[in-house]
Amino acid sequence: MAIWLTKQRGTTGPVFGSADRFEGLGIFIDTYKNQRPGVVFPYVMAMVGNASVTYDKEHDGASNEIAGCSARGIRTSSNPTKIRLTYFQEKSLKVDLLYKSENEWTECFETGPLTLPSVAYLGFSAETGELSDNHDIISITTSNKYINKGYNEQGTLTPADNGKGKTHGKQFNLQKESGSWKWFFFKVVVFFGVVVGGYVGWTMYRANQRGRF
Repeated sequence: MAIWLTKQRGTTGPVFGSADRFEGLGIFIDTYKNQRPGVVFPYVMAMVGNASVTYDKEHDGASNEIAGCSARGIRTSSNPTKIRLTYFQEKSLKVDLLYKSENEWTECFETGPLTLPSVAYLGFSAETGELSDNHDIISITTSNKYINKGYNEQGTLTPADNGKGKTHGKQFNLQKESGSWKWFFFKVVVFFGVVVGGYVGWTMYRANQRGRF
């Protein structure tokens, strides 16, 4: 099966069920070996297409691969198989697999600088040859690792995923709380000022009234 992050919408074709000459990223989980000696299958690999390069299907993508790893046992695992893609724009792509045991991620590969379309479609496809196989996608989760500092709809500072961002959020809350206390004490001082001023004025008034008699 394949995971796609391409500039164009997915259409049916010969590359794991999707179109060839794509522009973007293809992650291929190949469970059947054709003509690629020295490589243990199942095999997970990445290819970056530029809309003109064709997939080397005869040799299982050997000439297209930018990175990959063997994943022996991924088909017979007793645990739900997971794959995690982490892409840092124009910096790197990292792929991790979880199939050996529960909650144990295994790094498959990490690339160097990699540029993908700024606007891309996420897609999935699969195909079988003479030997059939089943591919069931149970769930998909995406998240953005780049979080800009700003305010959300509730008017509070949006914290980042790292500790530094959380510190900023705490500072904002403390400043807001400190401002509330300052306003409270200001109102208390004004109140007592009015009371004291009124008492002094009333005392002076009584003294003047007594002086007249």
